Amino acid sequence: MTRRHLVLVSYGEPQAPSFTEQFAYSHRILRNLTRIIAAIPAPLIPLIALSRAHGRRKLWRRWGYGSPLEGITREQARRIKATLDAAFPDGGWVSHVAYEFRRPFLGDVLRALPSDEPIWIAPMYAADSAFTHALSRQVADGINESGRRGRPVQVLSAIEAESLAELSAGHVLDCLGFDGDQGRSTALVLAAHGTLLEPAKPIDTGRENTERLCEAIKTRLAPSFGMVAHGWLNHTRGGRWTEPPVEQTLQGVSDAGYSKVAYFPYGFLADNAETQLEGRVIAARHPQMDVRFVPCLNATASLLDAIAAQVMSTLEATRPAALPSEGRLSTIPSRIRRLPAD
Repeated sequence: MTRRHLVLVSYGEPQAPSFTEQFAYSHRILRNLTRIIAAIPAPLIPLIALSRAHGRRKLWRRWGYGSPLEGITREQARRIKATLDAAFPDGGWVSHVAYEFRRPFLGDVLRALPSDEPIWIAPMYAADSAFTHALSRQVADGINESGRRGRPVQVLSAIEAESLAELSAGHVLDCLGFDGDQGRSTALVLAAHGTLLEPAKPIDTGRENTERLCEAIKTRLAPSFGMVAHGWLNHTRGGRWTEPPVEQTLQGVSDAGYSKVAYFPYGFLADNAETQLEGRVIAARHPQMDVRFVPCLNATASLLDAIAAQVMSTLEATRPAALPSEGRLSTIPSRIRRLPAD
């Protein structure tokens, strides 16, 4: 029986406020990612990494925080595998978790898998950009071009914006339990990771894809809330960042007279320090507000079924001989059969 492999990949945020782990993580991001858009002199990278590691360690300890990202990613992998196993009982599915900036690195995981067994990579990010799906494609291309694999590694696309917006809008309403006009006295704040508006090098920052997703979510949720506003989670170095920052958005919501706020970090598929801790730190500056934090999609069935459908669609499209004449897509829940593959 031929095994099929699904590799879920994320940045790999450390779980604990360990200075050593936070420094190594920050150093790799600065060296391999941040320098893509910001002209940071190489000698400054360790100094900035030291500053970031110290700051994150201090902040995490003050708030008693530990990142749930690793556990969430493993649960996502387990549940997607279960869906694939149900659709392909003889498929021999194996799920793996890999990281961009922490061990086990994506490249190491891929190189350890048999060269004649098919592999799908699922980048666990909401929007495609040079900082998300492109990282996985770069690793996969290097391995495919090495000539060592009998079957190429495939990288799944980001879920199409309208489909992801549909999942996200339903998730927000389910979490808040709003019915009818209950949400009209509440302002919804949508948050995503910001980016430089004028990067040092021409690059796809993902801003347009993120804004497209935001507008699709707004369209669906505007009738359920009194106000829907958007803010960016920005850094401070490197130049001018996307506007408005979340801090300014929350102030605008307060100025508009709303004391009840729902906060949803739509730009992420899984909770991490940026979605959980940063939002709470910012909200704490507005004690007059009653803020409800909506978790990311995490391991919700709708998201994981959509990713499973992507895998099955590529399998059906590229390897029809591996499927019965009816196709296995008919065996998965109807809620994901109607989602586009990408």
